[in-house]
Amino acid sequence: MSVYKLKGTSGSVINQSFPFGNSIVLGSAESCDVHLNETGVAPRHAEICLVEDDSLMLKDLDSSTGTLLNGEPVIETFLASGDEIRIGTNRLMLQAPGLRPERILTADVIGTTKRRWPRIVGWGIVLGTATSLAVIEFKPEWFDFLRSLAN
Repeated sequence: MSVYKLKGTSGSVINQSFPFGNSIVLGSAESCDVHLNETGVAPRHAEICLVEDDSLMLKDLDSSTGTLLNGEPVIETFLASGDEIRIGTNRLMLQAPGLRPERILTADVIGTTKRRWPRIVGWGIVLGTATSLAVIEFKPEWFDFLRSLAN
């Protein structure tokens, strides 16, 4: 039973799943475990293999166009669950239940902050309206005028 899986997220492998055990080869050759049917992809483009300490290693197999891991070019690097591998227009996500993701998407990690401008604009409108009503003398006949507009 395979623990690791590559899930295609774009390109010719979209919505395909590729389970593997000790290793998996990606490339344009028909004999590859993950066939990437695209020009510019080497026959044996990259390989993912299990190393001694039960971690996964991604190796670019001297391809001319390169392999990207999470948007960065790599030659050889360790993988974590949730990593995105890009070869040409093909994107694959590593799903490795045994490996803990190094980055968990929280507000602290991705740098998002609370939006304050909607509150500032809202309070500006409230205060501006309150100030206008305080400055203008309110006349009861305005209610009659507004009622006549509604009819």
